Amino acid sequence: MKLLTKAVLVLCCVLPLCAPLAAQYQRDPLNDMEADQLRDASQEPYKRIKLMIKFTSERLDTAEATQKESEPRGRGQRVHDALEDFRSLVDELDDNIDDYVDKQQDLRKALKEVVDAEEGFDKRLKAIQERGEQSKFPEEYKQYSFTLQDAQDAVNLSLEDARKTLEQQGGAGSKK
Repeated sequence: MKLLTKAVLVLCCVLPLCAPLAAQYQRDPLNDMEADQLRDASQEPYKRIKLMIKFTSERLDTAEATQKESEPRGRGQRVHDALEDFRSLVDELDDNIDDYVDKQQDLRKALKEVVDAEEGFDKRLKAIQERGEQSKFPEEYKQYSFTLQDAQDAVNLSLEDARKTLEQQGGAGSKK
């Protein structure tokens, strides 16, 4: 019984130390230059949102290009990683919009661009899904199918929120 008590005590002391270590290994979807550009644009909502759209689109470009590579070795994991970065940036874009709305910023122009971009993202994600489902490498598609679905869900929720916010700010939103 004493051994079990000691083991539990050790675990209670060690586990809280592991959380910061795990957080260190979480990938950042932005490189240093992109992060600097976003920091520099923090007081300019339109510029910052345009940058977020650009970086998000680039991650989707990476996923599409990787999916089309001729060498299948490791391709599924690389598509997974690019889609994961894409989804993270969609979430970050939403967070930025929410922050600017909370600060009562006029985002009509930026939101129109977000809606247009995310409608395009949705179409591109569907094309990635079709290529994956028709692939000669079904095991590869399994590596990123969940992340792809997660990205599609994130885009659809983000698009819905952007349209609502645009409507609330008095802008004309795109129709479905």
